[in-house]
Amino acid sequence: MILVYAILFLLSLVFLKVIFYRHHRHLPPSPLALPIIGHLHLLAPLMHQALQKLSSRHGPLMYLRLGSIHSIVVSNPEMAKEFLKTHDLTFSYRIFNQAINYLTYDAATPLAPYSSPWIFVKKLSISELLGSHTLNKFLPIRTQELHSFLRLLFEKSKTGETVNVSKEILKLTNNIISQMILSSRCSETDDADGGRVIKLVREVTEIFGEFNVSDFIWIFRNWDLQGIRRRLEDIRKRYDALLEKIIKEREEARKEKIDKRDSINGVKDFLDLMLDVVEDSKSEVQLSRDHLKGLVMVKGCCHSFAISVVLRFQVYCVGNSYIFVAPMFGYMT
Repeated sequence: MILVYAILFLLSLVFLKVIFYRHHRHLPPSPLALPIIGHLHLLAPLMHQALQKLSSRHGPLMYLRLGSIHSIVVSNPEMAKEFLKTHDLTFSYRIFNQAINYLTYDAATPLAPYSSPWIFVKKLSISELLGSHTLNKFLPIRTQELHSFLRLLFEKSKTGETVNVSKEILKLTNNIISQMILSSRCSETDDADGGRVIKLVREVTEIFGEFNVSDFIWIFRNWDLQGIRRRLEDIRKRYDALLEKIIKEREEARKEKIDKRDSINGVKDFLDLMLDVVEDSKSEVQLSRDHLKGLVMVKGCCHSFAISVVLRFQVYCVGNSYIFVAPMFGYMT
């Protein structure tokens, strides 16, 4: 009985501290928070809908405490402009979960906080990799991969086979981006390494988005309650070995003066650009090998997955347009 009273007393102290802290800091309106977990219990599986309901009740600027993480929810265009444009540098820092921090080699650029290396890599990517001249040079790659994708859909449609569009779009984006980054295709049917890359991309993107109680509740920070840390170690071990193999092969090719860029019209891929920086002792910013691996991992996994999500959404919208618009007009042109 004494233990129960002691626990209730401690919880009351935590509750009073939370209320006092919020009042003292003059934070925006927020729902009533529970001790330790804060507002985590208010977030439904469809988080965007839960946040919309909360913001309609508490206003366009709302404070939420997700366990040990303090956050501000902005749901108004004018306020969003203040956060993302007017004061973008102030709010540019990202809070990393264990998965992102570990698999990107301690948040290596471009997921790093706003800093000189981050600015340098962004400038290099925009000018050398994403500039109009370079993108035009990569046009044959995009055209060839798109034609292969459409040809597959056409052949499947003739035989009446079912197509996993999400899977094929992910392969399409993987192949395009991997050729821009590594000058090689990462298709499941090309080689063993390609299949490993596809599987690792899926595992990385999935674990990035998984809920990990250790990220939110500080008392569980050093505990692996869900086995996520063990999975992270396994994924990073496999990914690091694959990246090390790719980088070493490219370094040997550079030493032997073998040009690996003939397949993309003489344009340097991202790995070559980064190796130039790593090997240049007079470079504006010194990047380590972990920086290089983190950059290749982030651009290869996150960018490919993000683009595939956008394309899948567009295909979904086109499909819905056909279903609902065609009956109205009798045909679809």
